[in-house]
Amino acid sequence: MRKAMRILLITQHFPPERGAVRRLFEFAAHFKDNGHDVTVLTAMPNYPDGIVPPEYRGKFHHREVINGIDIRRSWVLPASNAQPKKRMIGFITFLTTAIINSFRIKGKFDLILASSPPVTSAVLGYVISRLRRTKLVLEIRDLQPESGEQFGNLNKSLFTGFIARVMKFLYRKADHIVCVTEGIEDWMSDNGVDRSHLTTIKSGVGYDFINSHSNGIRKKYGWENKYLIMFSGTLGWVRPLESIIESARLLSGEKQYHFVFVGDGQKKNSLEKLAKQYKLDNISFIGLQPLSQIPFYLKSGDVLVECLKEVPVAKVALPTKIFEYMAAGRPIAFGSFEGETTKLLEKAGGALTFSPRNPEQLAAIIRSLYKKEIDGDELGRKYHDYVSNFHSRDKWADRYMQLLETIEPS
Repeated sequence: MRKAMRILLITQHFPPERGAVRRLFEFAAHFKDNGHDVTVLTAMPNYPDGIVPPEYRGKFHHREVINGIDIRRSWVLPASNAQPKKRMIGFITFLTTAIINSFRIKGKFDLILASSPPVTSAVLGYVISRLRRTKLVLEIRDLQPESGEQFGNLNKSLFTGFIARVMKFLYRKADHIVCVTEGIEDWMSDNGVDRSHLTTIKSGVGYDFINSHSNGIRKKYGWENKYLIMFSGTLGWVRPLESIIESARLLSGEKQYHFVFVGDGQKKNSLEKLAKQYKLDNISFIGLQPLSQIPFYLKSGDVLVECLKEVPVAKVALPTKIFEYMAAGRPIAFGSFEGETTKLLEKAGGALTFSPRNPEQLAAIIRSLYKKEIDGDELGRKYHDYVSNFHSRDKWADRYMQLLETIEPS
């Protein structure tokens, strides 16, 4: 290891917020544990419900230290997942307040690591890297605006064209780009970014998921005698979750099956209305659960389901939850185009795939697993062993650290 580095990590979202940003916290903690100094420039937590915890309210700047990481939070206009226009304004407010608050952070950094989306975090990283004459590493977790346009979050327009030009500019200016999937790296290379400036660092999964157990979840909800089909995550626009409801409708006459949605999001109300419209009693929506409890829920499921809209950008997507599902040691049914996610599942032991436009396919997978026509236990064991051996978050964090150590400071 080279001498200790001082790293400024820029991300609008950071724990206690939920989702893929947990990866950033665990990677930052790993860097810190290995002798590097890490400062995080982020926003006041409010995602995904738009509610700022009391201890952060009414502040333009807030400083705290967690696990030795110096965290600097800036005021942001809070907005929930169901308020897309307000969220866009929130991105701009964070860009503005974070630039101002960055002047509170004294001393020189060896490099700046900016994680995107949102796009404004990448812009912020570029601006601060130029102000401080520091090397810039961009982390791209999702392609923007391409992902937003294709999944339906953004309408293709002059505005999204402007975002595309901004991102291409930033790709050229970054000293290195970290991609969270090989598909994103390939897309970057195909669109003119030098392959030598690209590295894939996947999210992996923590040992809290790898070593989890069910912890009485079935008994808590009275599901002891049910065959549980479970989705956990954001009930958002990128996922055609109506397909799971339709599959539940097809299986509603077979009382052993029960569908569980763990999480919240823009589509929660519409999904609940659809289930009520069909008068389904084989579905439970249990809302957001503490992050520490999610491994227990996943372990209690018999089949874990994930789906993405069938659009081209889905081929390069690899949701963080897939690693969490695999760590639970349960069979996974994945609905979307074949791509990065199906390649991972095939490599681990096999992929059970369906088209979200054809809920009969998901229903057939569930029946086959229940009847032991497909050995779900064996498939789950293969998933668990594969992710434990090759995709623990510690392994990927170590690769990340080694990459950053190769980048010479300015």
